[in-house]
Amino acid sequence: MTIGLLILSLVAQPVWWIGLIREWWTADRRIKQERLNFGSAVYSDKFEVRHFILMSLSLGLLVSIVSFAVGMTVPISWLVCYSLLAIVAIIIGLGSRLPITVFAGSVVLYDWFNKSSLNQQIVAPMRQFGFSNETVTIANLAILLAIVVFVLGFWLKRIGGRFASPKIFAQKRGKLIAGYPFNELLVVPALVLVPGDFISTHLAFWPVLSIGDTSVTPLFLPLLVGLNLTIFKQNPKTAFQRLSKTFLILSALVLVGGILSLFVKSATLIVLGLAYVCYAGCLIKARWHDRRQSFWFSKVDHGVRVLGIRPETPAAKMDIQVGDIITSCNGKPVSSETNFYETLLLDPTYCHLKIQTPEGDFKVTETAIFDGAPHEIGIVMFKD
Repeated sequence: MTIGLLILSLVAQPVWWIGLIREWWTADRRIKQERLNFGSAVYSDKFEVRHFILMSLSLGLLVSIVSFAVGMTVPISWLVCYSLLAIVAIIIGLGSRLPITVFAGSVVLYDWFNKSSLNQQIVAPMRQFGFSNETVTIANLAILLAIVVFVLGFWLKRIGGRFASPKIFAQKRGKLIAGYPFNELLVVPALVLVPGDFISTHLAFWPVLSIGDTSVTPLFLPLLVGLNLTIFKQNPKTAFQRLSKTFLILSALVLVGGILSLFVKSATLIVLGLAYVCYAGCLIKARWHDRRQSFWFSKVDHGVRVLGIRPETPAAKMDIQVGDIITSCNGKPVSSETNFYETLLLDPTYCHLKIQTPEGDFKVTETAIFDGAPHEIGIVMFKD
């Protein structure tokens, strides 16, 4: 019965459903853009939606087990504030851009509210509804932030750069280049404990636990996790894997700071502030490192640039990487998309490619292709 009620509270999470709708819209927009730029979608499935559902729920289960095991307690006023800010951020399209900002901002608002005269004016009348005036140390929120950053790093390590979907950009002089955006969002439902029995006072069957002399209610907290970053001058998988390691290291440091804040309460806001600055620094460093590279995913005169590889196609079985330059096909030099398919038709069932890597090395690769369907080889390149 208790487990069923908790699952019901998970299903009723508005933040999760709004996030799901947002990811569906993001996937639709990506697919339309790919069809416009390349004639057909690089990834025709809505992988953003699949990641949102599977990763949110699986990571939510893991975080909930850890949170419940350590007795993670958060104040109801902060939970409500955070949830409302998360909803607003998702609706206006900033959910993947400002997840840590939403978290840090909600903590600052809660700390201000907790110290202001409004706290007693608003909370006092609510005690009759079962809301507790038990103070929850915000050091718990610093530890929770460490969990959020860890989830971000772990999630990015698992899927960062695996779906290299190119987007075409025009530089100031009209030169076309490709960038690789990562624009995904998770809403991780974490089971936390909230002081008070405000639900069971109205719904007697709702579970209530006791920690010492304090009654607590288990609820799901929708943790916002996301990233919006475009890579222009590196292999996207390499860039995102490097960033994921940085986030994992940062999460460990924030966790240490959060634990220390349990003993030195005045240090909590300092830890949160430093964590936010370091997080922003990680993103700035990632962008700076990308921009200082000399390589561009641009058109070339001595071949055709590989911008993407469609899954489950002959190209997916070949030794081809994003950024490679195809210099010849079936023994003939190529210089454009049209030229590439013309040479491919010289042998409509077989493809032999000579390729130059971004580092300047050469390699050859070959595969059988679909008979009479050269355009289904699965290589994505600039349109003529």
